Amino acid sequence: MTIFVGGIHAVGKTYVLGPACQQLGVRHASASQLIKEQRGLQSWTATKQVRDIEDNQRALVDAVKRIEGEGQRLVLDGHFVLRRSVNDHERIDPQTYRHLGVSGLILVEAPIETILDRLHQRGDHSWDMLEISAFSHSELMHAQAVSSQLGLELAVLSMPSVSQVCDAIGRFWPPSTA
Repeated sequence: MTIFVGGIHAVGKTYVLGPACQQLGVRHASASQLIKEQRGLQSWTATKQVRDIEDNQRALVDAVKRIEGEGQRLVLDGHFVLRRSVNDHERIDPQTYRHLGVSGLILVEAPIETILDRLHQRGDHSWDMLEISAFSHSELMHAQAVSSQLGLELAVLSMPSVSQVCDAIGRFWPPSTA
């Protein structure tokens, strides 16, 4: 079983998902990590501009199927929308989430100023507040569309604590018995 957690770059997904997944006894992986492992190469730039979107999504589906085949429950950290280039964003085909076998969706949000500050702290100055606002809005709209199209529950969390993330994940899965 896989839960998908999306949100704009630097929103804090990995920051809260690592401890939450450890507490719940489930595996956490980022989509970019699994794609890189599966393909053996990185296909995005330091400014999060993505090349080979379709090949990346196929590699991601293969990696998730492998993990699920090992009997692991997975919280997958990724995006509903990808950045092709500055101000050029592409929504991921909703069928990708179906192929991933996603059982629930979570969207993490944060204030635009917070995201911009975090991106700048990471050395990425290619974003501005207008693009972050547009990207965040697109993430929300597409998360809602994917939820509706696939009949999956969507939890939207604003700057969540580890506890809030655990509660949201718990709505999709019972606690681990491992």
